[in-house]
Amino acid sequence: KLHIQLFRLVLVLSLSKKISAMIQSIVNMLLMLAILTCFGSQLAIAVSDEWCLERGFDPSNLSCDTCRLLEESTTLLSLQKKKNAAGAGEPIDLVAECRTCCQSHKVNPILDPGKSLRGKYRYALLTYNDFHLDQHGELKDFIERDIDDVLSFKGENRFQAVKSEDPSGGASMDMMMMMGMGMMGGLREPPKLMLFEKQKKGGWSEEDEEEAGEVINLRGWKREDIKDMLLTLLPNA
Repeated sequence: KLHIQLFRLVLVLSLSKKISAMIQSIVNMLLMLAILTCFGSQLAIAVSDEWCLERGFDPSNLSCDTCRLLEESTTLLSLQKKKNAAGAGEPIDLVAECRTCCQSHKVNPILDPGKSLRGKYRYALLTYNDFHLDQHGELKDFIERDIDDVLSFKGENRFQAVKSEDPSGGASMDMMMMMGMGMMGGLREPPKLMLFEKQKKGGWSEEDEEEAGEVINLRGWKREDIKDMLLTLLPNA
């Protein structure tokens, strides 16, 4: 009986070591995936303009209504379908690529000569998490260098940038990201721009997001594009 008990004890200790090693391996794998995901997302943001230019789209001037021309071109779509069916290289979707690179606040004057988005909205609210602002370099530059210019043209009754609430606490969220949990559901709230079609007494807040006419995720946006959009879509003070 003593031999059997010793055998069981050795077996349990051996299994415990294997389980601990497996848990450690899983934690290390999740940590590596979190790091790679973080670097991968930053790289994708850094080359987004280059990616568009390589495909013939200039994101600084491309209006989204221009993409309708590609969508309505049966000849172009037919050629695209044949190319993809041939299996030569990666499949392409020109309309999707165009919409990925276009600017919703720009108008093509040839397609819509009488249309203008200038002053379309009455109020804009930019929300961001100050704890994670360093991860959005372009937005940080806009906040530090351009906000005063925008306010001088539009006034505080038209535009505000506020630090959003962080219900999880910045440090605890970073710990979850390091453990790989941040990849499961996108727990980190991105910086956003809420555009409202009317003004509200006392001003709008981030709790009013459902009432916004448009909500734009600013992750990956260029500093100059954020400024240009606000100057275009808001009326002057």
